[in-house]
Amino acid sequence: MADDFLTLQTRADLQRLVDEGLEESLTLDYKSSVSMSRDSARIDELCKDVSAMANSAGGQIVYGIEEDKQTRKPARVDDGVIDTKINCEWIEQILNSRVQPRMHGVTITRIDMENGRFGYVITAPQSRTAHQAPTKQYFRRFELQSVAMHDYEIRDVMARSQAPDLFVTLSFVSGDHGRIDFAPKNEMSEPVLLFTSIGNRSSQPAFHTLVRIGIAVSVEILRKGPPWTYAGLNTSEDVGQQAWLIQRIAAPPDFPVFKELQQPLDQSGIPLGFQARSLGHIHRWPITIEIHAPGFHSTQTWFIQQQGTNLRLLQPGHPLLR
Repeated sequence: MADDFLTLQTRADLQRLVDEGLEESLTLDYKSSVSMSRDSARIDELCKDVSAMANSAGGQIVYGIEEDKQTRKPARVDDGVIDTKINCEWIEQILNSRVQPRMHGVTITRIDMENGRFGYVITAPQSRTAHQAPTKQYFRRFELQSVAMHDYEIRDVMARSQAPDLFVTLSFVSGDHGRIDFAPKNEMSEPVLLFTSIGNRSSQPAFHTLVRIGIAVSVEILRKGPPWTYAGLNTSEDVGQQAWLIQRIAAPPDFPVFKELQQPLDQSGIPLGFQARSLGHIHRWPITIEIHAPGFHSTQTWFIQQQGTNLRLLQPGHPLLR
C-alpha cells in the first residue's frame, strides 16, 4: 500500500517534477489541465481514474502537467484549468456523488499557477473496498492506465476489509530526533534507544502477527534479546547488509493488534550503537520493516540520518528522501 505521497502544493513543486523527469508510475498520473472540465465524458474519466487509484495501491493524479506520450515523463507545467467554476468543492462533490461507495480519505490540493488559473492534485489512498465508476464498472491501475477489473480482482479488493491493515512506527526517546554520546576514549557510542510500536488501520484485528526489522550492519544492535529474536544477516541490492530481528505476536497470550490501540513492540527499546569513525560524514542507515499477518503483508524502509552526533528518523515518503 502506498501511503508515501508526494508533497505537491505550489507550481514550483510541479516544476520540480518536470525538472527531475519523474516518470508516471502505478501511483502517479499526469493530466493536462484541459482534462479537467465539466463535460460529461471528462467527468466520467475523472471518476474512473480516481477510483482506479483507490482500487489499486492508492496514488496521486496531477492536473496541470503535460506528459511526453513516448517517455511517460512530464514535459511541462501548463497554464491551469480554464473553467473558473471548477474548484476543490466541485471536484469533491463529483467524486462523492458519482463513485460508489463513497471514497474516504481523498484530498484535493489546489495549485496556484500564478496566472489567475489553478491546477489540482488529487490524492487517493488505497481503499478498503472496491469502488464503482459512473459507468457501473470497476477499474484499477495497470501499466500506467485505468483498466476494467475482472470479477476475481473485484472480490480480492473487497476482501481488504476482512483483513488487518498493520503498520509499525519508529521513534527515539524524544521523538524523531536523537543524539549520539560517547564515553571518554570509547569508539562505540552509548546506547541510543529505538522504540517500535504497531498499529492497525482496519477494524479487523490481527491475532497472529510476525514483525521483522532489518537494521544496517554499520549500526550495531547492542542487545539481541527478548522480546526480539535475532535472525542473522541478510544482504539485498537496495539496502545492503542488515541484521534482522523477529518478533511474533499471538493472541492469546498476547493482545491482538486492533484498531483502537497502537501498542509498543518493545517497552525498553532496541539499543543501537554508532561508531566514532562515522561522525565525519553524513549517513543514512536503512531500517527495513516487514509485517506478516493472515491476509496482510507489507514492507517499508525507514532511514536513520546521521550528521555528526545528531540523528533523525526519516519515515517512508519523507521530503528529505525525494
